[in-house]
Amino acid sequence: MTLFRLECKTHCKTLLIWMIVVGILTLGLVSLFPAMKDMGLDQMKAMPKDMMKAFNLSDLGMLTTIKGYFGYEYQYVMLATGIFAAMLGTNALSREESEGTISYLFSQPISRIAIVGEKMLCNTVLYTLYWLVSMAIAYLVCLMFKETGASVSDLFDGFTQLTFAGWVMGLTFLSVGFLLSAFLSSNKSATSLSLGLVFLTFILGVVGKMNNDFKGLLYASPVDAALPSTIFKSGIEWNYIVTDLVVIVVAGLLTFWIYRRKDLNV
Repeated sequence: MTLFRLECKTHCKTLLIWMIVVGILTLGLVSLFPAMKDMGLDQMKAMPKDMMKAFNLSDLGMLTTIKGYFGYEYQYVMLATGIFAAMLGTNALSREESEGTISYLFSQPISRIAIVGEKMLCNTVLYTLYWLVSMAIAYLVCLMFKETGASVSDLFDGFTQLTFAGWVMGLTFLSVGFLLSAFLSSNKSATSLSLGLVFLTFILGVVGKMNNDFKGLLYASPVDAALPSTIFKSGIEWNYIVTDLVVIVVAGLLTFWIYRRKDLNV
């Protein structure tokens, strides 16, 4: 498990920075709720209905509750979370070739399968830690600023489901990132690929919500499988979660298969 420890040590600082930034962002967004819930919604009502639906604003009344407000605002933090997970994946394997450390790995008694396996395990642990801390901070902040009479148990149930759905969403981006990393020989394009992957799938989800003829595109949008507004309102939509789980398994297996046969720049 030497590689596992090295990988964790490499990402320790990055993980801490992301948790701090997301925690501060969450606090800043939710702290605006008391002021926002007393403001009129007339300007938002003037927005086209399809546009409101695409950005999960179909029920404006929900914005006067902490669950509804948090559900809308936090979807953008979910995008950042997807980018973080995708960056972990796209950097994982390509970084070794780009930085020349692949020679060191091959000098150790470790196989390519073990390299991929330990890196996957490490990055899964890192993402899981990031997500659990993010959810704990978000839940505590929502308790601090919730409206009078809001049910604590109801809020906890919603966060429990969101924690699971968001975890699956992140693992989806992580696994696809690993698959892309198996093809790359340099991590210079890892960030742009991560951004492109997350925003492309998000846009596909927006198109799917705006036009019923393209509703199937929602299955290509992991973010839509873990939208806080949807989960808080109607619970987890398991058809999307199952799709994400299939992608995770297939992308993971393909990563092992491709990396095992790849010509590495040693």
